[in-house]
Amino acid sequence: MFTNKNLVKISSFKALIAEKEKIENFSIKSYIEYSRKEINQKLQENPFSYLNIISSDEKTQSNHFKKVAENLKKFKEKNILKTKDDSIYIYQQVTKKRTFTGLICGVSTNDYKNKKIKIHEKTIEKRENLFKEYLSKCKILAEPILLTYKKNEIIELFIQKKIKSKPYIKFKSKDKKEHILWKIDSTREISTIKQHFISINLYLADGHHRMASTFLYNQENKVNNNCLAYIISESHISLESFYRVIKDINQKQKLKLIEFLKEKFRLKKGKVDLLIEKNKINIYLDNRWHNISLINDKNQLMVQTLSEKILKPFFKIKNIRDSNIIEFVPESKFKLNKMIKSEDIVFCLPSIEIERIFQFANENKTMPPKSTYIRPKLRTGLLMMELK
Repeated sequence: MFTNKNLVKISSFKALIAEKEKIENFSIKSYIEYSRKEINQKLQENPFSYLNIISSDEKTQSNHFKKVAENLKKFKEKNILKTKDDSIYIYQQVTKKRTFTGLICGVSTNDYKNKKIKIHEKTIEKRENLFKEYLSKCKILAEPILLTYKKNEIIELFIQKKIKSKPYIKFKSKDKKEHILWKIDSTREISTIKQHFISINLYLADGHHRMASTFLYNQENKVNNNCLAYIISESHISLESFYRVIKDINQKQKLKLIEFLKEKFRLKKGKVDLLIEKNKINIYLDNRWHNISLINDKNQLMVQTLSEKILKPFFKIKNIRDSNIIEFVPESKFKLNKMIKSEDIVFCLPSIEIERIFQFANENKTMPPKSTYIRPKLRTGLLMMELK
């Protein structure tokens, strides 16, 4: 039997959203995916872009945040952005290979505090406080955290039935992805959705720092108890590996690494196998592919094994967050000929299964940084939540 203490609370919210005819030009991909040149070009070409809100020439972080708040206010005053009535949204992202469908709504930050929303990643206090300061000045959540749950047929049927109706908004972004929104604003349907989630465990897939910062902001202000979330079934989520690229390694070090690997493992030469076996790591070293097999503790992730058996002892990388010789490239974005120089070494790992994320979260364990690259990646500014 479920009591109120057990329940995760989801809620409708008053979305701040661009006018229908401007939403395609307003919303953006993640800010970090733009080069400085691309940002400057978009600022000149598109006065309606969300980039025009978050860009400024201010020198200090505090003044920059104030400028963002001013820019946001101007967009609202010009009616480019409008606040809608209480709703929950179904959002679908269609790519060449996958279709992602889930709900955009509010979730309680108290549920995060009380560990009803389960996490698998540690956060950095400095980053938490920086984004909390941003929220204090700007009072806007422009990108939802990503939550997932174990497949549920009742929720799936509800969503599939609803998406047969006419969409509220539909457009295609320049990266060829299709974005579709259905608005659910009837009290009866909102109540039905909430009821469906009564017995559901939610897992934080992406956005641990945003969640932590929003909780800190809400705790300090004692007015809000909400965070913007995209909730998607495990069957709609995509998990990839982050490849580890060790930069600028000289020939002498490479030869030493080959000897180290031969001594510790069974090193084989060969072509890269994109479907990496569970206990294998593909290595691009000295302009050719190799692979090694590892006897891995079933309770340990391959990223942990790689760190402990190769990165720490050979490269002296104790904390991958602080290292300046390692880069992380998502599996789907890895292009050998364009990205990798002859001086680089690449470690390609098998992807982690969603069940492992559930396992770590349920056991209150955390995964190492950059353990997995999770999709979908949502557009910033598509639906926004204002904070008080």
